[in-house]
Amino acid sequence: MPPLDFSFNKDYEPDFKFYDPALLEAVRRENQDVHSFFRLLALCHTVMPEEKHGKIEYQAQSPDEAALVSAARNFGFVFKERSPNSITIEVMGKKEIYELLCILDFNNVRKRMSVILRKDGQLRLYCKGADNVIYERLKKDSEEIMAKTLDHLNKFASEGLRTLCLSVRDLDESFFNNWKQRHQEAALSQENRDDKLDAIYEEIEKDMSLLGATAIEDKLQDGVPQTIANLSLAGIKLWVLTGDKQGKFKKYINMIRMKKLVRICRITFSRQTFYSYRNSYQHWILMPIIDG
Repeated sequence: MPPLDFSFNKDYEPDFKFYDPALLEAVRRENQDVHSFFRLLALCHTVMPEEKHGKIEYQAQSPDEAALVSAARNFGFVFKERSPNSITIEVMGKKEIYELLCILDFNNVRKRMSVILRKDGQLRLYCKGADNVIYERLKKDSEEIMAKTLDHLNKFASEGLRTLCLSVRDLDESFFNNWKQRHQEAALSQENRDDKLDAIYEEIEKDMSLLGATAIEDKLQDGVPQTIANLSLAGIKLWVLTGDKQGKFKKYINMIRMKKLVRICRITFSRQTFYSYRNSYQHWILMPIIDG
């Protein structure tokens, strides 16, 4: 199957390849759920755009964030500009300017990030994060889409892909104004600032609507295999700490074995997963950590 033609979009990237026409057709039909999905990818991030030789290039803190913004761009949801108070995108060639009210930062404890934006008088929170973190914060009538998305997440994970869930929440102006005041108080606090901010974030990142999930290939970055091999030749021992999410462990083992790298030395397992892998991969596991 040949890749889809995105040349209708003046900001498309020639190297971008996508093969399933269903998603592009939904974008062209202006399916509101699909448009909300791609709007979130174009708006909820910390990427910085830069124009070089008449083309937009993105500077991102992680390859994953760059990949998601790039995907939205090629489907016609182009992140154009950022200022301290606004985010500008183009949706199928039409400019949209959003007032940026707040960024709720990602960290390894929260495992999610959010932005709160205003456009045409409507306040909306866009949130992306780990599947379990997002699922805990969805509104109660989401069972159907949660079940369908969970099937997709399990399929993605079995293929060794890194996943995120996307969600939104419409906000009431008076509720937000009250929340924003307390958020500013927490941000200026001299004691337990991070804990206070996390508590404030919890108040607003709830009762969200699930939009869907993303999946990104989990692969070694350029130069990593040779670097690991050289470290090993120098007698330096390496430890790889990873989890036991379905499909992930086998993916790491196969990457390392195919690249002729070092053993994985430390794995955090549930007890059931450890016993299921022990016989097949015993040679590669030097120090399992069971339940914890």
